[in-house]
Amino acid sequence: MTAHGRLSARRSAPPSHDCETHTANCYQQLHWGTQAMTDISRRGLLAAASMLPLIAALPRGAFASGQETLKIAIAAETGNLDLLQNVSTLSAYTVVFDALIHYGPGGTLEPGLATAWTLAEDGKSIGFVLREGVTFSDGTPFDAAAAEWNLKRWMGVADFSWIGIADAYESIVVDAPNKITVKLKRPVPAALMELTIVRPVRLLSPKAVDAKGVQNAPVGTGPWIVESYDYARTVLVRNDKYWGEKPFFQKIDLVVVPDELARANGLRAGDLDVIGGDWVATLSPRRAKALQGEGIAVVAEPGTATMHLGYSPISPMVQDLAVRKAVFLGIDRAVIANVLFEGFAEPTADVFPAVIPSSGKRHEVPARDVAAAKAALTEGGWMDHGGSWMKGDQSLRLDLLVSEESLPGSRRIAEIVQGMLTEVGIAVTVSSVDNATIHDRRPTFKYDLAFFTTYGAPYDPHGTLGASFVKASDTGPDGKIYISDALDPLVADALAATGAEREAKIQAVYDWLWDNVAICPLVVQKRVWAHSPRLKGFALPATDYDLPFKGISA
Repeated sequence: MTAHGRLSARRSAPPSHDCETHTANCYQQLHWGTQAMTDISRRGLLAAASMLPLIAALPRGAFASGQETLKIAIAAETGNLDLLQNVSTLSAYTVVFDALIHYGPGGTLEPGLATAWTLAEDGKSIGFVLREGVTFSDGTPFDAAAAEWNLKRWMGVADFSWIGIADAYESIVVDAPNKITVKLKRPVPAALMELTIVRPVRLLSPKAVDAKGVQNAPVGTGPWIVESYDYARTVLVRNDKYWGEKPFFQKIDLVVVPDELARANGLRAGDLDVIGGDWVATLSPRRAKALQGEGIAVVAEPGTATMHLGYSPISPMVQDLAVRKAVFLGIDRAVIANVLFEGFAEPTADVFPAVIPSSGKRHEVPARDVAAAKAALTEGGWMDHGGSWMKGDQSLRLDLLVSEESLPGSRRIAEIVQGMLTEVGIAVTVSSVDNATIHDRRPTFKYDLAFFTTYGAPYDPHGTLGASFVKASDTGPDGKIYISDALDPLVADALAATGAEREAKIQAVYDWLWDNVAICPLVVQKRVWAHSPRLKGFALPATDYDLPFKGISA
């Protein structure tokens, strides 16, 4: 099974990260308490190419007005919301299209268009009871035939083999007008969780395609209907025939505002109601802190993705266990979380946050220990030559690869890491490159150290484990957090395990990574949003890929 499609299905909307203005801040300044100004996000901003540059303030009256409209900023246009193509903003799908199963808080599986499901004892078939009385927004009935048609658009199709249930697909049986059974060639332990992802699993009206089966309209069963979209905005109207709880607002205006300061000023002026969201329109820690100081409501909840410092599997330097130990011990995660992320992050030592299902036992976050880092190098055969380390004729020097385009703020984090490791005696060069270069160098492991993030809910733990820690999977430009011949069979066993043994085998992967110091987790960034004081009941959805609207009123 490859992972390139899995990556593309999520990471290309937005497909890249815009460069934000970089202001150097060395670790020594932070060490002495200088407050860093920060624009950090793991996915950042995507400017709409056809938009003119935005100034800091937005003109009043630029948006749909009235209490009946919820105005949400998005960083890039939504596109046509084609469920099989990798061209549209992911968050917009979730308000238009339903899935059979929805992802709930903490990874709970909640009924969507399926009200119940039964997994066979051998794991090779799943029966679904479908919700009755539901229609697509064009009036087409949702039933077993519509569900079968939708599932066959991607199950068993090579382009979607990165989804386990698609790769193992055998057939679909229509058992009744409201019942289907999906038959598989082999068990897929993560199959039900995979049915909660954004694309391509959500359901489209069978009439919303042309003669060749190509989607020609975004018609779903969800709470919102696309009224119009272009480069500047997408307007959604409430689906009054929606089977679930009806939204309070009559319309949602998704306004394309690529510039973060412009979004903040739009919120201040009342021209926007909601800004934020890592996959919607990033609100940086610095900006969030400023808004908080002005009395604007900022909501920050535990994140679902971890930022890692990864080691190249072909670098002789970091394949030395002693060097990995020294790096792990020489970094102050609390400084990164509290100073660079302004407190909108939590330091961590684990692969996944605790909010991710099957995330394993927790490890105490180690305090930075320069003496222990130096001792690890000494035990590993490195000699201290007055503030630098040598082993034979080799000097301990590491290349830390970063790209502001790929990960805004990463250069500043790299400089902090550089300063910390310099105090251990490890010479670190920060190689700051453009998006194209990092996309070339990271998959070919042309670095010693590089930053990575896990995929987050609803894709983890199976998504990151199956892609970022397996040699054979194709992760495209994102590369690997860590790979090893010894690790491959452990991950394969964990992902194939069912029943009671599954948790133990997943834990075995985490234990191997910990025992071999194969990972260097840094922080879990919080999910950060800000909203207008006119809104009541504002709450975040379960994943970063969803737009907040449920339960919100004015």
